[in-house]
Amino acid sequence: MEHDVKKYFKYKRGIVFMLSASGVWPNYTSHPAAVRLFLNICSALASGCMFYCIVNFCLNYATNINAFTSCLGLMIGFFSTFIKVIILPMQKEDLQSLNEGVSASYERNLRIVKFRHHLLAHFPMFSRFFYLYSYSVGMSVLLLTIMPLLALRQGKYVRMYPQLVPFSYEPGGSLHWSIYAFEVFCGFYLWSVTSGVDSVFGLYALHMVGELRLLNVRFQMLKSSNNYAKDLKSCVDSHIMLMESRHKLQRIFGFLAIWLAITCAIALCALVFQALQAKHATIIRIIYLCGHCFLKLLQAYFYAWYGNIIAIESDACQSAIYESQWPGSGDKRFMNDVLVVLSQTPMIFKAKQWMPLRLDMFSKVVHTSVSYFFLLRTLDES
Repeated sequence: MEHDVKKYFKYKRGIVFMLSASGVWPNYTSHPAAVRLFLNICSALASGCMFYCIVNFCLNYATNINAFTSCLGLMIGFFSTFIKVIILPMQKEDLQSLNEGVSASYERNLRIVKFRHHLLAHFPMFSRFFYLYSYSVGMSVLLLTIMPLLALRQGKYVRMYPQLVPFSYEPGGSLHWSIYAFEVFCGFYLWSVTSGVDSVFGLYALHMVGELRLLNVRFQMLKSSNNYAKDLKSCVDSHIMLMESRHKLQRIFGFLAIWLAITCAIALCALVFQALQAKHATIIRIIYLCGHCFLKLLQAYFYAWYGNIIAIESDACQSAIYESQWPGSGDKRFMNDVLVVLSQTPMIFKAKQWMPLRLDMFSKVVHTSVSYFFLLRTLDES
């Protein structure tokens, strides 16, 4: 179990590094405000400028379905990155509150050996999602980085991304390679912000799930005794903290979850359309399209899974107190207090109080992308 604790802190350090590099991790002691602001401006400018250049390309080829869909996924990716580096600093108080609340409680309890089994029960799945996602995004950016270098061997000068810059330059000149360096710089932030922000939602979900499982055990151990009031108060305080954490998570990630559901469907549709049209594409291009498609499916799935596992553990927590020793205790005060706790509704993550994050969200995203795909085929044929 000690090995799992070390793996947890390594997992957390990876997420914190990505967010710190983008200037959106609200750690006031380790990262001065001026440094965070500078890094945040760099990530916002990089993603914003690249989004602008890709939009120029899309508008220039709006009547060409093949060209338009080739840039749609990256356009969505950079705009999503821009949105994330704007939204998270605006929610820094909620992020800091989560760090000092549910995250701090989780790590305090992690020091107690007998609690680790409950706190780390779902950690392997969260860890797999993080490493699979971050490595896949990194490989996609790396493939985009080496494509211009491979094309150079054939005497062709191509860009990393489908874009139109608002000025002219000579292919192969110093300005050409300066733009390439800026593209690589933008690619780094595309990787760090995308992987970091999506994974920090998973980090907070892990903390909530672990605390819910621990609360489940504490509810099961409740019984009528001289100390029951103290024990029940401790359980209720933990339950209130978790409900407040759920509200903060909804404020931070609610809009991002809705945005992800919509854009994943659109991007998947565009990627499948490109793959079916790419009759003379290189092997690297085919690998990139398949990898990007896998990434979008994975992204939609783990967002839905995070919300789903919170709801499942919340239901289990409610069941635990219902099945505890309170009905036959004969202590009316104890039974009344337990009934008050039972009257609370299970915690369900709802994006903007509208879209619940459950596994059926994933199937809806896939169905929507299929519908969009047939619409694109119809437009292409006409």
